[in-house]
Amino acid sequence: MFQIDWQQKISENDLNNFDNLGFFVIDNCFEKNDFYQLQQESGLIAYQQAHLTHGERLTAIRGDSTRWIENTHDCPVGMQYLASIENLGRFFNYVFFAGIKRCEAHYARYPVGFGYQWHIDNPVGRDERVISAVFYLNENWGENNGGEILLIDKQNIEQKLQPQGNRLVVFDSNLRHQVEITHRERFSIATWFRRDEIVF
Repeated sequence: MFQIDWQQKISENDLNNFDNLGFFVIDNCFEKNDFYQLQQESGLIAYQQAHLTHGERLTAIRGDSTRWIENTHDCPVGMQYLASIENLGRFFNYVFFAGIKRCEAHYARYPVGFGYQWHIDNPVGRDERVISAVFYLNENWGENNGGEILLIDKQNIEQKLQPQGNRLVVFDSNLRHQVEITHRERFSIATWFRRDEIVF
């Protein structure tokens, strides 16, 4: 499962876009069977209400529920996704000298009527997250369903990207972004490539 040659999957144009704009998009990222197994697992796990970095729950800012992908007992398919993402991190180290040491990810579920207001993925004064990514799990997503990710790219241009199933959006963790209000239950995997070590 999730056997991807990222060097073949990611084009020179993708790499140029990341350099110049701070993001790129991979459609039809994984094999269909792998995608479907992630979909299935995302619908079976128990979610917890997400919080901001300082621990508060403010639904006016973010309304998603999450489940961290941390072990094979709870998220066996998610752990295989994470292993593939760690290979992607090694590719980023080769291409961008990014200094990535580990990756983390969680499933995210946005109920109807919620989104996530403008933010960056590094809290103020910190820079452990180098690159962020979102993998989308819904199929047949229409423009009227909302839930888009908005990014302010390196050229200060707003990019609006649809949460299409089996799409991976990769972006610089210091880009401002938000999730638009969704009009349909929306599932994804939020992913971060980090330069710090795990502290026990």
